[in-house]
Amino acid sequence: MGYYSAEPFKIDIKGVERTSKLTVLRMEIMTTANRNTKGDFGYGSVPSDFARFRLFDPVGRKVYFTLRAKSGDEAFGTRHTMEGNGFPEDFVPGVRYPVEVYFPLLPAGVEAVSVVPDLPMGPMTGIPVADAASEPVARERGASGRPKAGQVFQWPVVLPEGDVWSGVSDVNELVETPKRTTLQEGAKETIGLRTDVLFAFDQAELGAKAAAVLDEVAEETRRRADPAKPPVAIVGHTDTKGEDAYNQTLSVRRAEAVKEYLAAKLGAGYRYVTEGKGESTPIAKNDKPGGGDNPEGRARNRRVEISYTIKQQAPDVTTTTGPSAGEVRGPTGPNAPFRPDPGAPVADFTWTFANKDDRLKVEVLPLYRDGAYLVASFDVSAVRTNMVFVPAPAPFSGWEHEFSAAADFGAFTLEDPATKARYHPLKMATEFVENHVPALQTGEKSRAYVYYPAPPDDRTSLTLRVANGPSPSVPITR
Repeated sequence: MGYYSAEPFKIDIKGVERTSKLTVLRMEIMTTANRNTKGDFGYGSVPSDFARFRLFDPVGRKVYFTLRAKSGDEAFGTRHTMEGNGFPEDFVPGVRYPVEVYFPLLPAGVEAVSVVPDLPMGPMTGIPVADAASEPVARERGASGRPKAGQVFQWPVVLPEGDVWSGVSDVNELVETPKRTTLQEGAKETIGLRTDVLFAFDQAELGAKAAAVLDEVAEETRRRADPAKPPVAIVGHTDTKGEDAYNQTLSVRRAEAVKEYLAAKLGAGYRYVTEGKGESTPIAKNDKPGGGDNPEGRARNRRVEISYTIKQQAPDVTTTTGPSAGEVRGPTGPNAPFRPDPGAPVADFTWTFANKDDRLKVEVLPLYRDGAYLVASFDVSAVRTNMVFVPAPAPFSGWEHEFSAAADFGAFTLEDPATKARYHPLKMATEFVENHVPALQTGEKSRAYVYYPAPPDDRTSLTLRVANGPSPSVPITR
């Protein structure tokens, strides 16, 4: 179950417990292979910890990372014993290994979380959070020698001490329509408007269609922006057609035109700043990878962005609503119940690489909702390779938008066929709420997952848009 292999393991979640200072994820892990098995549950070339596990609050919209030592970067909690050869001990068939992993303290109002490992396995949703009856205790390795089948074997447990790294990340989401994008990054929201719907070509005077679009943005800004945390920032952008200096001036003039309209609608209660960035910060490619013009990418880059700080909700509000994005973003629902499997495949396709002998089969499983998000699941198997398939670089990476350029599954976006709203993979600070495809032998299969912003509640299916591939319809199950 690591980068270099798809070793089979069974993982039983025993509970998530809130202590006075931290959160404990308790599990029991055992290999289902009939031989001693390596378990790459941590990072680094010789992982001895369980750092790849993460906790996700899909209602509060935060990801919690394992508590780690700043010196050495090992996660606290259970650690494999290192053998004389410098490698962690193997998992022995038939032996049950209790594992504790420590995380930052969850807020008192968090009642359930999803376990979202950076491992080739699906998320484990709807895990209740309980208050611990006692504090965690350090433990030594169990009896000397290798454990035998039927035993419960204890590896060392190391409590947090010294200089501890504690990571909690807001999640950032991008919803894109033919007219606009809505990007939420923690408490900051940015609405990106395509200038093609605001201005005539090469002009900075608002066109006939602009009023309806900007009236909607003004109302959304009034509802969501916090006047006590200024400013409302308005930034103009262009594509790369034309001279740099001309594009810079045009982007400033367009930002000023949008500011004047919004200020007239919103009144004096807001403070504004405007800026033009010309062609300097594209969000899509202006040219195709193989050469030639990319009209769709240029259209994305021609934009005016309105950014503001979102109003904080009252402490007793437990359900939040995401950015409206013109009624293409759904509200926050409850945690998904635990489900051992999302269901039978609804579509499949083959992903072929430059080497025609390297092919992966992707089986698409049903979507389901978890809090404010959708979970997409895939079973990925090596159909034919000349040797072991090694995912370097990640096989499904792609760059349709700068936001999801670094995602392992950036080539996969979800689209609403009715509104043409496109939902990009859910992003943390620099990573994404997804797992990775491991190295695979021919015939081996691995479970992949990606979280996306959720559409409105009445949507029963979305289209999976695959870069240079098919676009199957995928049902949303309850």
